[in-house]
Amino acid sequence: MKERREIQIKVCGIRDPFNLEQLCALDPEYVGFIFYPRSKRFVGAEPDPALFDIPKPAIKKVGVFVDEQLTRVIEAIDLYGLEAVQLHGRESVDYCRKLSTQAVKLIKVLDPLESWRKMESYLNVVDFFLFDSGGAGTGGTGQKFDWELLEERPHHFPFFLSGGIGPGDEGMIRSLELPGFKGVDINSRFELSPGLKDIESLKEFFNEIRK
Repeated sequence: MKERREIQIKVCGIRDPFNLEQLCALDPEYVGFIFYPRSKRFVGAEPDPALFDIPKPAIKKVGVFVDEQLTRVIEAIDLYGLEAVQLHGRESVDYCRKLSTQAVKLIKVLDPLESWRKMESYLNVVDFFLFDSGGAGTGGTGQKFDWELLEERPHHFPFFLSGGIGPGDEGMIRSLELPGFKGVDINSRFELSPGLKDIESLKEFFNEIRK
């Protein structure tokens, strides 16, 4: 009998404390808070610490940054208790290496349309990759890319899949047999408005993924 695989779910772009509470009732593995000022889901220059109160300790808080000053990322880790950092810009290997001393998980976003050679340099300094469509320096496009491109990866390093994932994609996600596939990152296609998640739609997605 084939071993059952657990697909982890990361929901990104949270801005409302009550919406966060509703989301956490679904038990995602990760929730993401965007610290990129140009994003519609930006938490703000001085977000209320109450936004980061996770009612279930098993759910990990992820801070999403785009080419941010290293000192500001470290400050946010300490101030808001972030347990993972997602780097969505052109952050260098050296930048990631310095950040890896902060006892948080590092997620580096890469565009699968770029050379796989770029991935090799990050292998020893991050914990996961997140593959998104054309997201470097923009915070993501919300568009799907050709998932078959991931079959060409030279390294089977753990990764999350992102980019335009929405309702109806559950079957395709469950059928993926890509080495290193850990889970999915979802955002804009499960919203009532930017930063406000559609809990009923998410509940259906969670149920289908975790059948």
